[in-house]
Amino acid sequence: MKMQFGKWSGNIAAISLSIAVMTGSVLAGTYEDGKTSGTSAAQTAVTRFGSRDTSNLNISQPMTSSTKLMQTVDGSQSFPANITSPASAKFLEVFIQPGGTGDLQQVMISQDLNTDGTFDYVYTLPRLVSGVCGNGYIACDAGTWSHCQYFKWSAGTDGKISDVSTSITDLGGCYCINQSCGSNLVWSNSSVILKDLGGGIVNAVHNGNTSFTITNVDYDLTTIDYFGRVTGSATTATGSVASLASSPTISTLTGYYNNWGGLSAARDNAAIAQSTDPQSLYYLVSNSGAATQASGKMSACTVTRNSSVQTSTRTINDSGTGQLCTDHFVYIKVHKVSDSEYQLQYVDTGPGGLGTAHSNCGDNPGGNGWHTIKDVVLSPPDPNKLEKMMQANLSLSNITGPGCSPGSGSVDGIVNGFDNSVQTSTVCPASGAQFPTFNWSYYFQIKEDRYVEGVDDQCSNLENDSSCRLQSETVDGVQTFTNFNSTGLTPLPGCREFTGQVGVNTICRDWWQKKRTYVCGNQSYDFSAIGTRFGTVVTTMTDNSSSLDFQDKMLTAGGWTSANGSIALHGRDPSSTCEQACKTRIPKNDTQVTVSGDVTAMRNPATSYDFFYRVCDQNNHCPAGQDEEIVKDCQCINDFAEAATIIQTLRVAGKDTICTTGNKKPL
Repeated sequence: MKMQFGKWSGNIAAISLSIAVMTGSVLAGTYEDGKTSGTSAAQTAVTRFGSRDTSNLNISQPMTSSTKLMQTVDGSQSFPANITSPASAKFLEVFIQPGGTGDLQQVMISQDLNTDGTFDYVYTLPRLVSGVCGNGYIACDAGTWSHCQYFKWSAGTDGKISDVSTSITDLGGCYCINQSCGSNLVWSNSSVILKDLGGGIVNAVHNGNTSFTITNVDYDLTTIDYFGRVTGSATTATGSVASLASSPTISTLTGYYNNWGGLSAARDNAAIAQSTDPQSLYYLVSNSGAATQASGKMSACTVTRNSSVQTSTRTINDSGTGQLCTDHFVYIKVHKVSDSEYQLQYVDTGPGGLGTAHSNCGDNPGGNGWHTIKDVVLSPPDPNKLEKMMQANLSLSNITGPGCSPGSGSVDGIVNGFDNSVQTSTVCPASGAQFPTFNWSYYFQIKEDRYVEGVDDQCSNLENDSSCRLQSETVDGVQTFTNFNSTGLTPLPGCREFTGQVGVNTICRDWWQKKRTYVCGNQSYDFSAIGTRFGTVVTTMTDNSSSLDFQDKMLTAGGWTSANGSIALHGRDPSSTCEQACKTRIPKNDTQVTVSGDVTAMRNPATSYDFFYRVCDQNNHCPAGQDEEIVKDCQCINDFAEAATIIQTLRVAGKDTICTTGNKKPL
């Protein structure tokens, strides 16, 4: 318990010197006034906050209870100081149990729905978990990636969590965890898996009640616990009335949950506003010595697929002339042979219409009985495009001839339907077959959605910089790298939908976005200049009772310069060279047994004690506990020899006393 007085006084002197350098002068007032005031203030503070019970009574309870008021140090005034809102000690717990196949054979979710501190709803997944996603999970045959089913977390208005069947395109940040993708993935990454499962569950619950705020998260190897509080009646913490008036309301803060873009804008605006305010925390941190002196830095970057859909229009058309035979009417249609082949056709009839085709003409072409004017064959569809036919039009015009009235007709396979016929306006009422001529034309229009993507790699410079190391990486929400090491987790291919003018393009890729953090340069700080100055001051200090003289070194643009300094010292009370302490003991009931019998039967003497060292109060009184016997009363205690003997005894007791190696060993 002894303290080296020289070293102690040297440190005190160095601290005093630092204060003098920072303030530029010694505080006004006499030494005795300062001593009396300091002693009185310290005694008052110790009386109110100096023990566990008084600290709990005067600090913890007022800050956590709405019925207990906080008081000033002198007890003259009281005021409310509750800093908490209605909360559950633990509102959600997720427990996982891995199986031998690497799948999670059990996932149990416990919830405190009414925030009374007791779990009142438990949901156990009725199936294995083979893959984990940011908003759900994947269940496959045990240990394989076969017959997989996809599920998304969901919660009703009552907050009860459940899962609903979905498609892989509705899930994000998915990765495989069973033995088909690697060995021991769950045990090696249990914290990551628990966070992803819990995060998706909390997000589903939060969708129903955005006023519920997560205040703490705690997890071990198989369990993650979420703590929270209801923010509907709380206010944000601020340092002044002005900042309280300008702080966001609770409704504004919870509104960010569904408006993350607004949160980003508010963050940027706050940073801009505080960057010019010397009193703001942002300004103090960003302009601190640690921020400006460090030669190394941490940099974040992303690698993103820039995707879009471009729509174009393709047309096919042709025209010509022809002659036909008809007894009375002419019908036309667009016949669809396949998705890439279409026939432009007409049929002649008698006065009875389509039921009297080829009357008096005897020109039945066979097949379906329709004459083909033109066979239109489209190029094979591009697998990289989504195509849709917008028009498939056939027109007959200027149908004229002896015995016929002039006419025309038009049919569109899209509007009228393929293989649905339309009658032209031409009528040939003359007796027998007539042979009018006509002009024909067709116009096909096809719209094409083409998916286009590029990669915006903002990490290439950092990746190619030999002074940079990859610290962490998440790929589509999956943590693939952390603390400079790979996690072994690999994201599953993800599918996204891109809507164009034709339809929805579903595109699947191995990854969509990578978020990386690199540490570049040297992260160490150079304290050599501080050490040089401090070492010079401490080693040259001389206490002359009324003054403290020292030598100093200052680092300037031209190098180190030397100077002498002196600090005036006021009168000082004599102080002890050590802290007054006492040693007590209390009898110990030892019930241990060994192969030789009861411990008390083997010990001489049989009685044993627990020893305690206690700091004496300012009245030099030993605060011995109940039934404790004072062995040494308040004094400078130095039991180093006894402590060293005990430690040596324990060390020797663990030695090999019979030299099983055959070689003697020193104690």
